[in-house]
Amino acid sequence: MPHHQAAPPPQTPTTQPTAPHPTPTARPEPVVRAGRGVRSESGAVTAEMALALPVLVSLLLLGIWSVGLVVLNIRCIDAARDVARAVARGESVDQAKAIGHRTVPAGTIVIHRDASDIQVTVTATPAHKPPLLDFLSPTRLTATATLQAEPDTP
Repeated sequence: MPHHQAAPPPQTPTTQPTAPHPTPTARPEPVVRAGRGVRSESGAVTAEMALALPVLVSLLLLGIWSVGLVVLNIRCIDAARDVARAVARGESVDQAKAIGHRTVPAGTIVIHRDASDIQVTVTATPAHKPPLLDFLSPTRLTATATLQAEPDTP
């Protein structure tokens, strides 16, 4: 018996549709609006950036300034606590104020002593204010600390 080999099936030519390749210098197609004619939108991104960029920069600067206010407020709280602790330990008022001025150099420190209670108020004004937000910004930051004086030990 002769050995037969199967012939390969006949191949039919296949055509694949080719997609048109855009040219690298293709310009956007003009937009046709009803009653307005033909208009190009090629400068829309530039106009949007011209409006959005100053707003974003302003928000960034406002955020940085707000962080500075929080830091100054924390410094006032620390200074009030440190001064009240120093007075409660029996240090002089001048030494206690010097301790507070190390933390808030431009702050105002008021010490009020009533019997065994010591109340210290530290007030500071922000060094920088945003030019257009003077009406929103606090004119000063205040922190208060109250402690009882330690009993005298022999």
